[in-house]
This record gives sequence, structure tokens and C-alpha cells, in this order.
Amino acid sequence: MGKLKTREEYFAFSKRLVVIPTEDIQKLFLKFKVKLPLFVHAFLLRETIRSKVFEEKLYNTYTDELKYRLRGYNVFSIYPLESLIEKYNLDFELSRYKELLFDFIFVNMDEMSLKNSFINDLEQLQHNYAVDLEVMKYSNFYELLKPVFYEAQGYLDGVKLSEWTDEMLNSYTLGDLKALGKKYDVNVPRRINKAKLIEILAAKFKLTEDEIELLGKKSVLDLEIYAKEKGFKISIDLKKQDMIEYMKFDLGMYHKPMESDSYSYDIPVDSREDEVTKDIEIEEEVVVEEIQPEPQPVFVPVEEEVEEEPVELPEPEPIVEVEPEPEPEPVIEPEPIPESEPVEEVIPESEPSPQPQPIISEPVRPVAPTVVEDSLLSGEEKELLDEKINQIIKKFYKKRRRRRITWTIIIVLLALVLGFVAYSYYYYTIGNPGNLPFGLPVFWN
Repeated sequence: MGKLKTREEYFAFSKRLVVIPTEDIQKLFLKFKVKLPLFVHAFLLRETIRSKVFEEKLYNTYTDELKYRLRGYNVFSIYPLESLIEKYNLDFELSRYKELLFDFIFVNMDEMSLKNSFINDLEQLQHNYAVDLEVMKYSNFYELLKPVFYEAQGYLDGVKLSEWTDEMLNSYTLGDLKALGKKYDVNVPRRINKAKLIEILAAKFKLTEDEIELLGKKSVLDLEIYAKEKGFKISIDLKKQDMIEYMKFDLGMYHKPMESDSYSYDIPVDSREDEVTKDIEIEEEVVVEEIQPEPQPVFVPVEEEVEEEPVELPEPEPIVEVEPEPEPEPVIEPEPIPESEPVEEVIPESEPSPQPQPIISEPVRPVAPTVVEDSLLSGEEKELLDEKINQIIKKFYKKRRRRRITWTIIIVLLALVLGFVAYSYYYYTIGNPGNLPFGLPVFWN
């Protein structure tokens, strides 16, 4: 295959290789000991389904929450990509994946120590099959090619451990992270006990037995403060970043060297980055035009973990003011809004009159709020939050009670001392001049 000299010739050759069945590709790769890290598979899969994920007709059916999460699509790990394929029944274009795979191998042949014999075998396989393209579900395809991939050290689900930041985790729900842990046989809880927290701290900071014993004497809050002072934020109530830390701990990923990524990704991809960005911008413009919030916006409360901007809802219809009656009438409250989120009290735009005026407001028409997945605390999360608050309150009152007892003892002792001094003075000067009570010796004579 010496005739293939330029990159373009190799890329054209890749298009002809898509007729080779996946099973034969697997056998060829194993023969030449071709092993690829999962972060390469994440890249190839991301580019393979990109056009399907952002296809306009399907994209318009997504919730606003999913559209927000898709802003992080370029750094998605394998799990959310596979979830999109399964949930939306995306057409996995196997021929496209094969073409990208061979393009990637060709630009990295030196890195992978592949010789022309590998190219020659590919050419021979190509001639063994007709032009018909193989059609296969993603799950079946991955099972066949799974022996070719491995999880590189220092990576989780095809993403560097250092890149699992709060910003990246905006694209994941708590349920996603629990499912991600399950994928790697890690049962990620929503809450851990003190003993498990100490185990994580010991693994993170390579603590000695004596240091671990000292930590065991601290309270949970003191342990969290200890971790924070060492630049490690973790809590017994696992939030998103804590869940990643739990997985790293359970999988033994602490203090392991990270495999470097020296591959080239300079291959022809039908990147729809401009279209994706345009879609998102257009969607935002439409939302602004449709809502047109007045100076009196009403906000839907959003869960802190989601870390999104509050969603503005249109203001209810203006209320109608009625001339005041001789006697002030009670304000007629608006009828309850069926099946809608609680809204904040709306203050009329006009300046308040110095005299109370009865106001009759028309029933507020229910406005369908923008759907935000996981925007409210679940019952379990509320219980965990309440328990955490109760712990803080109990500790506060315990410290305050201890301070009160301490000061009471000090004041009582001080009063006894002053009383004894006063009595001794009286006894020495009036009761029995020249002598101290209780037979105490007079040292100053």
C-alpha cells in the first residue's frame, strides 16, 4: 500500500473500509494488538451521533433542561452518550463510526506502532465483501469491539479525573451519577456515615494510623472543616462532586499516575458546532420573545445543585383597582392556581395609596412553567438537608449550653471568694479584732 502517501488518500481509503464486518475488525485489531483507551471511543462515539442528537426535528422535542445540559456535549463521557442513544432511539450510523475509527488509526499509526502489513490486511478484507453496509444496534456493536478498548489510568468513563469539575457536572443529574457508578459496579449512596468519610480522607491524604485515630475523635462537621482546610471539599450528604470522589475512592483511583493522551484527533469530522450553537441561540431568542417579562417577574425556585439561572415566568394579568368604599373591605385573594408552581406575591406597579384600598384581583391564569428536571429537592434530599441543619443547630446549642455552665461556675466561685474576703475582713476588724476566721494564721503580723 505504498501508493497511499497523503492524508487525503488514507481518508478516502477509510470510506472503502466500512464494508468490513465489525467481527473481522475486532479479529484484525487483536491480531495486531491494537488497544484503544476509552477516551478515544468517547470521541468517536460523540462525533458519530452528533448529527443525530442535534437534528432539528428531534432537538425541538427536548426539554429546556436537556438543551441546557447539551451545552456540555463536547465533553460528555460515554454514559450520557449511550443514554441519549437508548432514550431517544437514535440511529447509530455504524459505517460512520468505522470511517472515523480508521481515520483515527491512520493519523496515529506511528503512535500505535502499526506497519504497512496492517494496511495490506485491511485492503484484503475490503475485497472480501460486497458494498452492502453492516447495520447493527450500538449495544451489539460495542459488545463485539469491547475487547479492543480499555479504561486508561487517571480517567473515569473516558474523561480525565481532573476534568470532572462542577461546570462539567452541570450536564449530569444525581440520577445520572448514581447510574454511572452502577456501570462500574460502584453503589453510590446519597449519604455516607462518619466511618466512611474517614476512610475517604485517609485514602485521599495517605493518613497514618495515628492520624486516622485522631480523626475518629472529631465530629462530622469538624471532619468536613478539616477536609476543606486541606483543599478537599466533601460532605456526608453526597452532592455531585462528592459522588465523583466516592467513585474515585471506591475504584482506588487516588494517587495513580494519569496516562497521557498523545493521540492526534486531526481527522475530517462533519462538525455541526456552528449549527448547534445557532440552535441554542435561536432557542434562547425565542424564549425571550415569547415571555417578554414585565418589571414584575415571578421566579420559579430552582434547586441549588442544578446551578442554573432562575426561570422567569410571565406576569399575571394586571389587577383591577376599585374605588374605595366608606369602610375598607378585606382583600379578595386570587383563586388557587391548579397544578402550578408556587409564585411569589406580586406587588402592584402603582405607588401605594396612603389609605388602604380594597383590591379585587382577577383570578391569575395558570401559566405553564418551563419544565426543569431535578429543579426541586426530592423528599429524600429535603430530609437529608433538614437532618444536616438539625445537626448544626444541636451543636450550636450544645456549645452555648457549655459556655453558660462554664460562666455560671466562674461567677459562683468568684462570688464565694468575694464573700469569704468580706467575711474575713469583718471578722478581723469587728468580730474578733486581730484574728482571722477558721483559725487561719495572720501572715502580716
